[in-house]
Amino acid sequence: MSRKIFVIIVIIITFILSLIYFFKKDQTIEIGFVGGLSGKYSNLGHSTLNGLILAFEDIEYTVNGKKIRVDIKDDMQDEKVAKDIINSFIDKKINLIVGNTTSSMTKISLLEIPKNSNIFLFSPTASSGEFSKKDDNFFRVQGALTKEKFNELSNYFLENNVLNMYAIYDEKNSNYVNNYMNNFEKSFLSKGGKPFLKKLKINKDFSLIADEIKSNNSIDGLFIIGNSLDSSRLIQYLKIKDINKTIFVSGWAKGSEFLEDGGKAVNGTIFLDSFDENSKDPSYLKFVNDYKQKFKTEPTIFSAQGYEAGKVIIEILKKDDNLENFKKNLLEIKEFKSLQGFITFDEFGDIHRKQNLTIVKDNKFVKIK
Repeated sequence: MSRKIFVIIVIIITFILSLIYFFKKDQTIEIGFVGGLSGKYSNLGHSTLNGLILAFEDIEYTVNGKKIRVDIKDDMQDEKVAKDIINSFIDKKINLIVGNTTSSMTKISLLEIPKNSNIFLFSPTASSGEFSKKDDNFFRVQGALTKEKFNELSNYFLENNVLNMYAIYDEKNSNYVNNYMNNFEKSFLSKGGKPFLKKLKINKDFSLIADEIKSNNSIDGLFIIGNSLDSSRLIQYLKIKDINKTIFVSGWAKGSEFLEDGGKAVNGTIFLDSFDENSKDPSYLKFVNDYKQKFKTEPTIFSAQGYEAGKVIIEILKKDDNLENFKKNLLEIKEFKSLQGFITFDEFGDIHRKQNLTIVKDNKFVKIK
């Protein structure tokens, strides 16, 4: 074989392989995922990711004859890491990013996404009201925090003579925490309650928190905003120290991990969120069964919302698998079947869910009303 013929053959083979590569690339739908998958926030990140994975496994990662590929990244609850991840997704021309899993990291990521671009951030769990009523590149299946959403809880406390409270919070998720505290306090005051007596950081030594509570005999209740591990262990510690107050914990901590870590100590803890663990909706029951079979643990509200985010994405892709049109298609469809009824997006990509007031009884979540 002459050298000239050999060179021609090599060129032809290279051309064919290039065509195959670009054809296969064209047949793959790339989606990014970013969330906290390490450290003390990892329960939230992994629960959300597991739900998303389960949704895509339902369709074998295939829609309209194209494969779905999820590029999974850990933001480590670190601003620089989150920024670098978003910019790497932008460089890869990934138009849809599922995440972040905390409101603080979501805020960081949104600042990296160019306005009026075709790159969208779709969070299953970020709930800060700071993202509401904005025509931007952000959507979510978690309802935004508003003053009105706390009215049922405020009424419950006042009916049970809980007037004086300490707030205990995790400062590292400040966007969520500040929004949560401010909206609840506004609601509580509007119903006749009193301002928080004091706001304490949960990452202080638990003994210092206990001493502070014991020093004030007027305290009726505690309001804890933290992850499941910190919240359950703090409650355990307070019970050991014979501190028995009405305790409300934010939905951030709600899940099987909270019950497992807290044991009997967390009985009586109150929650307010949009998730009903005792729902009889067939879609929800199937989800719970499938989730337990695959991951060998109970799903949380974050698992469910990760799954619902996946289902919304799938329905949009069935209509149009060009993710540059994600926002347009989401707002055109508007209403999607969820695990417990329907969710409807408004013109800003926000949804509204009914809130449930629950209490931990016999180490289970039981609806109060």
